[in-house]
Amino acid sequence: MIQTLFSIAVGLLLLGLLFIWAFRGRASDPSAAVKPANGARRSAQELPPQDLIERILDPRDLEFVSKESANETVKLLERERRTLAVAWLRQTRRQVGQLMSRHAVAVRHSRRLSPGLEIQLALHYAGFVVGYELTLALFYIRGPFEVRPAVNYVTSIMTRFYGVSDKLLTTQLAVERGARSGGAVS
Repeated sequence: MIQTLFSIAVGLLLLGLLFIWAFRGRASDPSAAVKPANGARRSAQELPPQDLIERILDPRDLEFVSKESANETVKLLERERRTLAVAWLRQTRRQVGQLMSRHAVAVRHSRRLSPGLEIQLALHYAGFVVGYELTLALFYIRGPFEVRPAVNYVTSIMTRFYGVSDKLLTTQLAVERGARSGGAVS
């Protein structure tokens, strides 16, 4: 029993150190301060439209239809909004998956990795996937208008994921440019 508790405590300590290491600032890395390059801006532009999901899940529509129409119309609205919200969520999942695939290809060709940012990216990706699956299940269990907090969580994780991805891409581009200019001078 004591040995198990000791193992759990050591594991939690190591996990805590990993989080601290992954999320601490990289102020000593001069390439991290470079402004986003065109490729980094391109991935930020690929974010799914968040205002669309906000409009799909707007509770004012449900309130209006509930006051003005029969129960059958309310169920139709919920069914249609669930379909739209699930389609948005699946599109978001595809776009995040494509970005992760592009990132994996870029990492294979990178000369220098940033372990802290790579861990951050992996943690945000894992958080996004878990949030996605839970939100998808909640859409079917609770209905589209009841899961706004879960959707907000998924969009915030997605935004952080894209931010870390942009940082990594910017860092990789700066390193590659430095290697090219350094290689040409030598």
